[in-house]
Amino acid sequence: MFDIIAASFLIGLSGAAAPGPMTASVLGLGARRPGPFVAGLVAGHGIPEAVMVAAIAFGVRDIPYIEIVALLGSAVLVAFGIMQFLRAGDAVVVSDEARMPFAFGAACTLGNPYWWVWWLTFGVGFLALHPSFVAFYVGHIGADIAWLGLLGIAVSRGANILGPHYKRVVQASGLAMVLFGLYFVVTILLA
Repeated sequence: MFDIIAASFLIGLSGAAAPGPMTASVLGLGARRPGPFVAGLVAGHGIPEAVMVAAIAFGVRDIPYIEIVALLGSAVLVAFGIMQFLRAGDAVVVSDEARMPFAFGAACTLGNPYWWVWWLTFGVGFLALHPSFVAFYVGHIGADIAWLGLLGIAVSRGANILGPHYKRVVQASGLAMVLFGLYFVVTILLA
């Protein structure tokens, strides 16, 4: 069991540390209160992951309407990114988006076609070989908590150091979310 937790933690860490919409949202919105923001973000991300692990445990290998769900999630990601970019000066105060990290986490997850591909290929394969579903989930979500938590702490300290220049970081992060969302939309439509 501990070997599955360790393996899934390392596998999850490689995905969590890759640049993507979750990282962009922590960079842009997690500066003031990184603990609650990251906790909500990981919860919003962790619920779809728990559902996916449960679905795989019960033998589901194909998700109906996957493209529609991914398109809706991508559209939400683009909208959040635009709001973040436009309200970058207010982000230091506490933006509306920072008050709903759970929605951010769910949108970043469901709107990311690579999340779907990863789970329906590697995730299914790994769990078929090592059917320790709870152990896998614990290690996998633990990697998200560890990486995004460390990133949130670093961002909050960096925001204090950067002062008024942090607005540019928030704008760049919002732009990154928009670009990820648009890239996901194009990827889904061309698939």
